[in-house]
Amino acid sequence: MKTKHIPAMVMLIAGFAMCIISFVNDFSFSFFIRAMFFALLGFYILGYIIKIVLDINITKMNEDELTADDLGFTDGEILEDVDLEVIEDGQE
Repeated sequence: MKTKHIPAMVMLIAGFAMCIISFVNDFSFSFFIRAMFFALLGFYILGYIIKIVLDINITKMNEDELTADDLGFTDGEILEDVDLEVIEDGQE
C-alpha cells in the first residue's frame, strides 16, 4: 500500500472543511488566513503521524508472511535438509 499521499490528503480535507466553516461563520479575511495556516499545518503533522503508523504496521505484516524459500521450496523442488512435520487433520 502506498502511503506517500496520506498527509496531503488529510491536509486538503481539513482545508476544505475549514473553508466551509469560515464561509458559514463569516470570518474576516485576516482571521481566515491565520486559522487556515495553522489548521493546515496541524493536519499535515497529523497526516504524517498516520502515515508513519501505517508504514510500521504494513512493514510488520510483510515480515510475518512466509515465502516459498522459508518453507524449503526453490524452483518447485523440496529441499531435503529442511525438517518440516506434516500434521493431518484429526491427528494431534
